[in-house]
Amino acid sequence: MKSIGIIDLGSNSLKLLIAEQKHSKKINVLFEKKHQIRLSDYYIDDIPNLSAIGIYKLILSIQSFKEKCKLFECDKIIVVATETLRKCANKDVILNEIKKETGFEVRILSGYEESYLGYVSTVNTLDYSNYFLVDMGGASVEIALVKNNKFKHYASLPLGPIPLSSRFNLFNKISPFTKNEFKNYIYNEFNKYHWLKQGKNLPIVTIGGSIKNIAQIHICNHLGYTESSLHNFQMNYSDLSHINNKLCSLDYNERINIKGVSKKRADVICASSNFMKYFMLYTHSKKIIINTYGIREGIFYSCLEE
Repeated sequence: MKSIGIIDLGSNSLKLLIAEQKHSKKINVLFEKKHQIRLSDYYIDDIPNLSAIGIYKLILSIQSFKEKCKLFECDKIIVVATETLRKCANKDVILNEIKKETGFEVRILSGYEESYLGYVSTVNTLDYSNYFLVDMGGASVEIALVKNNKFKHYASLPLGPIPLSSRFNLFNKISPFTKNEFKNYIYNEFNKYHWLKQGKNLPIVTIGGSIKNIAQIHICNHLGYTESSLHNFQMNYSDLSHINNKLCSLDYNERINIKGVSKKRADVICASSNFMKYFMLYTHSKKIIINTYGIREGIFYSCLEE
C-alpha cells in the first residue's frame, strides 16, 4: 500500500500524518508534523467568523503540508476539519479559499464522525472491550460509550478547554467557588445524556493533546522520569485529582514552571484537568487510559477497510 497523507485542521493545532500499512493492520508512520495555531484566536466576532489573517495562516500551513506529501509521494491526501471550522459562520468562504489556493476539498467532520474515528483508532491500537471514550479537542469534547467493542452512544459537547477557560476565566488561580460553578455547569450537560449512567465504573480511554500533557506532568513530577511513549499509559483518580488541585492553585506564570507543563497549553490546562476530574466523578470511573492515536489514525484505518 502506498502512503496516505492526512491533514487535520484542529482547534488548537494543525497536524499532518503521513503513514503506510506496515503488515497486517499495523500503521507505519513515515512523517508527522504539527503547526501550533489556535484558530479561535482569529475569530473576529461572536458569530463567529474566522478573520482574513486566520484564513491566510491556515492556508500557509496546508500548503506546507502539501509539499511534504509531495515529497513522500502520497497516493492519497485527505484533509479534515473539526469544531473550530464546523462552527464558523464563514466556513463556505474558508473552504473555497482553501480549494482555490491548495486544490484540496476539506471535509468538515460531524461530531459523530469525529467520535467514531476516535473509536476506530482505539479498537485498532488498544485491547479493551468496555469503556468510555473521551476525545478532548480544543473547542469540543466527543464522548462515546463502547460496550463489547461496539460503538453504542456518543455526544459532541462544546466543552473543549478553550471555550471552558474563557467562560470560567480559568487562566489564573481558580477559586473553590469557580470550581463549583464549573462542576454544576458540566454536570447539567452530562445529565442530558442518560446513557452515561450505563457506563458506571468503566475506565475512560482518552484522546487529545491536553490529556497527554496531564499524563506527562504526572510522570515528570511523581514517577521521576520522562515517558517516551504515553500510549496505553494509565492514571487513577487520585493521580488526576492531585495534578488538578496543584495546577488550579497556580497562576499562569507559575504553571509554566511546573515540570512537564506545555507552555502552549498552560493557559487552558486547568479546564482539561477539571473536566476529566468531574467526568470521572460523574461516571464513578477509577482510571483513565491514554490513547496517543486519534482522528488521523482513525481515518488511516478506515482507508484500509475500503
